[in-house]
Amino acid sequence: MNINYKVRRQGIFIIIFFIVLLQLFMRVISDIKSNDFLGDKIYSAALDHGIALYHPYSLYVRGKWEKRNVAEKIMYQFYKDMPLEMCMIKKNDNDVYLTEYMQQPVSDSYAAAVDIQNNSDISAGDLVRDNAYQELEQAVLAENTAATGTFIPVRSPVVQYSRQQLCDTGFIREAFYSVDATTQVKGEQLQYDTLMGFDASLKQDNSNVQILVYHTHSQETYIDSVEGDSSTSIVGVGEHLCNILRTQYGFNVLHHTGEYDVESRDYAYSNAMAGLDKVLAENPSIEVMIDLHRDQTNADTRLVTTIQNKTMAKFMFFNGLCYTRELGTLNNLPNPYVQDNLSLSFQMQLAAEEFYPGLTRRIYLKGYRYNLHYRPKSMLIELGSQTNTVEEAMNSCDPLAHIIAMVLNGENKE
Repeated sequence: MNINYKVRRQGIFIIIFFIVLLQLFMRVISDIKSNDFLGDKIYSAALDHGIALYHPYSLYVRGKWEKRNVAEKIMYQFYKDMPLEMCMIKKNDNDVYLTEYMQQPVSDSYAAAVDIQNNSDISAGDLVRDNAYQELEQAVLAENTAATGTFIPVRSPVVQYSRQQLCDTGFIREAFYSVDATTQVKGEQLQYDTLMGFDASLKQDNSNVQILVYHTHSQETYIDSVEGDSSTSIVGVGEHLCNILRTQYGFNVLHHTGEYDVESRDYAYSNAMAGLDKVLAENPSIEVMIDLHRDQTNADTRLVTTIQNKTMAKFMFFNGLCYTRELGTLNNLPNPYVQDNLSLSFQMQLAAEEFYPGLTRRIYLKGYRYNLHYRPKSMLIELGSQTNTVEEAMNSCDPLAHIIAMVLNGENKE
């Protein structure tokens, strides 16, 4: 009885030994196929064991053993005297850590954009290298900003979407738009070739006014705005944006500060039309109209992100479709430029996502017109909300101006 038990126990150990040996062999084969160098891995394993021998606490800390379960600890004890096996396990762990570190978390649309396995032609290695370069560039920009206090425009895209993604209207709608329940957008309105086919570039030089910035809701303020001081309201933020567009990008910009919502916001858009008609009659050269707003959100919502060590208010492009589910096409509020407006905001949004991921919210689509019918290149921007500070809103004007300049100069299509 005892002999049979010993034989059975020895047989079990032999089977386990061969299973482990087979697993080791399969891992070596897999490693060779992946074009990694075994010498480097063995060296790394030897180095780890050397550290463990002379300073084991450092490996304990790095290994985060306090977070591992019992099974993981047992497996570690089982494999710890097998350097090649351990180096493979550690190499896999380090690869995952490195990839997650290089790919800084941003928006959902960015995560979708780098879905390599399903939607992209970019290899994982290329993505890590590209993100490593972009992270280095961002670190340099942040250091320069901290030293000089000056915002430095990003020179190359941080995110790039694949052609396959952008040709999928479902992906475009999901990644770039929020559609109000009172309206609906048609698939043909979100065709990538249509959206990008619109020529948003300026047709004239800056000898005459090119861009008009105004505020349908001039009374909108931020959490620390000073009552009665328009320089700390959306109007002050608008003037800051205009100055950047003028001094850094060379545009001829007119800032219209007419007030149309002092007594009531209900008829602000109707009230603004007379003032806009006058401005446009006096400046027929205006090609671009920007209605700059500040959004209203829940009291506990904070629309912020950090770029180059500066906290910035997130902003949102807004479109009116002149269509509601209840009334259909709003013939009493015609806008022959609905598709042009959509194309302009999409090009702005795409440039923002590529160069400053996480800075914008999705483009919001609603049913009415919102005075976007005056020019093909008309847009409405919601810059931050009532919970943002004036400084956060001011900071956002730097990348916003860069995005506007890229699109109006045609650089977004290069």
